[in-house]
Amino acid sequence: MKALYQKIRSLDGKPYGTYKNLATREWDFGDFVLEFIHVQGDPYAPASRVLLRAKLATLGYASEWGSDFEHRLALSDFLYRRLGRMVQERYPGKDAAVVFDTAGPEMLVRNSLWIDNGEIRVCLQVRLPGEGRKIQAELAAEILTMVMPDLVAAGLYYTQGDEPAMQRHYRVLAERREILAQLDGRGLCAFVPDGAVLPRASGLSEMPLEGAVPFAAPAELAVTLNACGREIRGMGIPKGITVITGGAFHGKSTLLQALVRAVYPHVPGDGREGIVVDDTALRVGVEDGRSVRGTDLSMFVRDLPGGISTKDFSTLSASGSTSEAANLLEAMEAGARTFLIDEDSSAVNFLIRDVRVRKLLGDEREPLIPLTDRIRSLASAGMNFILVAGACGDYLDLADNIIVMANYKAECAKSTVSSWKAEGLIGSIVNARPFAAYMQPLQKHVRPASAVERQVKVKLAGDSLLQIGFLVADTSRLVTLVDRQQRLGAGFMLLNMLQNAASNTAEGSAPASDSVAGVAQKLCDVVCNVGFRNLPQGMSREMSLPRAVDIACVAFRLNGK
Repeated sequence: MKALYQKIRSLDGKPYGTYKNLATREWDFGDFVLEFIHVQGDPYAPASRVLLRAKLATLGYASEWGSDFEHRLALSDFLYRRLGRMVQERYPGKDAAVVFDTAGPEMLVRNSLWIDNGEIRVCLQVRLPGEGRKIQAELAAEILTMVMPDLVAAGLYYTQGDEPAMQRHYRVLAERREILAQLDGRGLCAFVPDGAVLPRASGLSEMPLEGAVPFAAPAELAVTLNACGREIRGMGIPKGITVITGGAFHGKSTLLQALVRAVYPHVPGDGREGIVVDDTALRVGVEDGRSVRGTDLSMFVRDLPGGISTKDFSTLSASGSTSEAANLLEAMEAGARTFLIDEDSSAVNFLIRDVRVRKLLGDEREPLIPLTDRIRSLASAGMNFILVAGACGDYLDLADNIIVMANYKAECAKSTVSSWKAEGLIGSIVNARPFAAYMQPLQKHVRPASAVERQVKVKLAGDSLLQIGFLVADTSRLVTLVDRQQRLGAGFMLLNMLQNAASNTAEGSAPASDSVAGVAQKLCDVVCNVGFRNLPQGMSREMSLPRAVDIACVAFRLNGK
């Protein structure tokens, strides 16, 4: 620390760019080491990034907290939230000198704080002070050699009082893992425990609604699972087709949304931390105007007028029904096996076709094949559907199970799957496109935006328009990407995949037949083990890890500007 202090003081009044001299070495603070990942070029540029590293044992943590994924994620998430609170308390203003992003209720792998090989790695943004274009050494020294050690001491060191909260974090993850392992054998695709709090405080808040009706499983769907030595009773949603129905404002979409967000573990106290769903689950809905490239839509869209085939369909602006068909088929290609659908966010002509319209037009004048005609065949092939249907009554005749929500209480209605005539599937359900072949046409767009830039930039326009060099993807309807950090994570993962597409077909690396989701899964496995540090530019921005299925769905939306 003394060496860093002296170095900063020696820079006083020098040109701002001289700050870059701080990145030439690591700085020893005793219990931790500080290094500069990026030093901003002027006071108005994006903030510098500082990496702090410390051994778990040095900070007082038992070795078990670095022993497996659940322990590492539990401790990382616990410390991330505590350090975030400390930084905000110290720098509450908009133009804070030190910035550390806050987290939503999901426990995710984040590059801002992760545990790897018995070492905690913390990455913070620091706005290095300057007066005009001159270095303000006194303020810089205060931030880096006084405030930073204080934040580390308050936010990262172990105290005896931390143990119960750390164990609660870990227990959520351990119970989730054990429940997930039981779902398939019990014939379930989701589980909602008794006592779960599903409603949120408001449409803009992820906090649980105070005074909300706790969830209670209807007797017909009640199951008891064993996890971490205790029995947990709740509602098991069987595989197949489940329809959630009921009156408006009675909790149908609230239940579905809780299942959507349950693809990730939630922190203790969120109210939804015990909900578990098939970890490939995706919400599918309409997405007017999305781009589609080379997707086989023939399962839901017959050849178009003029003899245009839908087996290799591309467009820069898909219609409502076409976009939803593409979303469902691409989700299957990405490896999803459970699909969450709400009629309010779906194209009506994708979900159903009125009997009178069907009789009037016939199939020869209607290229669209509604989901009602395919869903039983898809369920027979191992796909699961959980649909909210308050108006599309046709699905009541197709459902294996019907859940009626009344005043936020779940009831069961008797299912009578009818003899509804379902069209047979044409050939295999979905053929996954090889990664290299699908990515190759995109390669020309993966380049720096100008001659002076050395790296391909990944950025977000607004909150959801992802840009990778000259590639763009609208991720606004991919609701299982829960925040900006996950969208950036998907972008940097895809940049890595795109830049290594050629090597992925080389001898000794990923086979040419690997799917987009398959390559994404291999990269996700690496990040789960060692964090983002081995990913090129992996520490350059705040990012968190999406699922492979989400990364693949972003890839299917990429198109060149």
